[in-house]
Amino acid sequence: MYKSICVVAVLLAAFAFMSGSRPATASASATTYPPPQIVAKGKVINQTAEIPTTTILTPPQSGLYRLSVYGTVTTAAQTSNSYWYFAPRWIDDSGILSSQTGILTSIPGSQGPFLWSNVAEIGATIVIEVKGGTAITYSVSQSGPPDGSTYSLYYTLERLE
Repeated sequence: MYKSICVVAVLLAAFAFMSGSRPATASASATTYPPPQIVAKGKVINQTAEIPTTTILTPPQSGLYRLSVYGTVTTAAQTSNSYWYFAPRWIDDSGILSSQTGILTSIPGSQGPFLWSNVAEIGATIVIEVKGGTAITYSVSQSGPPDGSTYSLYYTLERLE
């Protein structure tokens, strides 16, 4: 009986001691961060011509953004060496215009998704820092003569901070 009372007393003391403390990770998990906010999105369907420089967003203050883009050739030209390419542009805190010319390119004469030429992946996601009051823009150009192909483009811009 004495042993049982001692075991219960030790367990109660351990429980009381542990219930008043929080694990080290509890303070880190108590801080929550808002999810990225979608600030712009768009699509252009079955385009047959280049898209001149087009503003996605002009943020009022500097911040970190994530741009996700997907392009696809919906109708391929039968014989062509031309290809489409997507180019985003922005100004960061350095004040220098930055661009990723050809971040996404179509495959000449082929139907299907544009490829991110730097990493041979379909679609692209880039993180950029943008100076407040300056525009985030994009354009789509064709390298080579018009060939009758069509493409569609989809994008989402998120504010990270």
